[in-house]
Amino acid sequence: MNIEMQIKKLYAFDAALCLRITDAVWVLFLLNRGFSLAQVGMAEGIYHVISMFCEVPSGMAADLFGRKRTLVFSGLLGMVSSLFMCLDAGFLGVCAGMAFSALSLNLMSGTEEAILYDSLLSAGEEERFGKTLARLSMIGRVGSALGCLASPMAVALGYKGTYLFSTCLYFISAVTAAGVAEPIVTERQRKRQEHPLQGIGKRFRQHIGESAQFIRSHPKVICKLFANGAIGCPVYLTVMFLQEHLTALGWPAAWIGVPLLVMRLFGTVGVWLGSREGKSRNKGKKGNRIQAKGAAGCKNEGRQQGKMGLAKCLTVCGLVSGVGALMAGSPWITVIVPGAMLLQASEGFAQIRVDENVNRDFESDQRATMVSIDSMLYSVLMIAVSPAVGKLGDWYGTWAGFTLLGTALAAGSLGMGALYSLYQRKSLGNEVKGNCEKNI
Repeated sequence: MNIEMQIKKLYAFDAALCLRITDAVWVLFLLNRGFSLAQVGMAEGIYHVISMFCEVPSGMAADLFGRKRTLVFSGLLGMVSSLFMCLDAGFLGVCAGMAFSALSLNLMSGTEEAILYDSLLSAGEEERFGKTLARLSMIGRVGSALGCLASPMAVALGYKGTYLFSTCLYFISAVTAAGVAEPIVTERQRKRQEHPLQGIGKRFRQHIGESAQFIRSHPKVICKLFANGAIGCPVYLTVMFLQEHLTALGWPAAWIGVPLLVMRLFGTVGVWLGSREGKSRNKGKKGNRIQAKGAAGCKNEGRQQGKMGLAKCLTVCGLVSGVGALMAGSPWITVIVPGAMLLQASEGFAQIRVDENVNRDFESDQRATMVSIDSMLYSVLMIAVSPAVGKLGDWYGTWAGFTLLGTALAAGSLGMGALYSLYQRKSLGNEVKGNCEKNI
């Protein structure tokens, strides 16, 4: 495998997938077709119900049948989703389009990350994962930002023309994925590649057992993924509901992509800063050292080097995101846009730090499944949050939904950060006490 060519193909896959121009205007399209904000929230909720139930099975499919095949199928389902959104099939047609869109993203999420890590692992260059993942994320975010900037073209094309253009982009992503090499790191992956359906029942049961065992034995990893999902919730909702909020405040609908472009670019800045901070930390981190010096003079010399631990990072990012959500719900555009920029930057920072951290814990044979749990937890949160924000928007205005989001996230981040700090102090105290007692 040519690792440099493999990475370039993954870059191209992400670029094609994220250049869709529907993301900045799909809410406006639905509102212009006569749907309410509550229906928009319901459609988004259906998207996340599908994601919740299919995210982990799609990761299992990637691990059991091959990551390359899964990426190709993801592009094909994306085409089906866009075609449904073109139809005049009422709310049911919209829901079908959202469902296929969720399935497409399910098959892609976790799979691309697994291909990247195992490709680097097979080449003996896994230390490049954080840097390369950050570049992939930045390409996706810049592509999404450019898609937002193309909102005048989307408005001019109308919803049918825009979704047909999106169909073409999904086709390009499927063709690009077909050219990606399947990385082989373990003997199980080699057998899967040669005989994808051989012993599938036994392999499926074994895979479920091993994945469940990993979850039971690594609760901290699941907590990291849950916190990452909570920070990501208001980010997408900001892009979704600010389309209506900004236009209601007088922003021209044809130029709605401009503020969304600025917001997404700050997400890219957050990813870049997260990759730089993580790199600095990996160079300087030496862990915690504890020395016991006699019964009368036990001293805790625990010291952790690096700029910011992951727990502190998630607490700070959650607090910043909460403040950003509160700002996004204000009636002043000069406050809304900076608030959304804070949301995007903090989410990007947290996302790259968490992804780089947890992938070091995953086994290659379960990697896509484990990464998919991140998206599943995000969907669980969005199922409750998205319809609630939409309903509050219909009743009291968009500001009410964002106030709820911001308050809950800021308070939750402070609370969980305080509990984690208390837990760490208690664990460290017990460890020091135990070491001291051994030296008596």
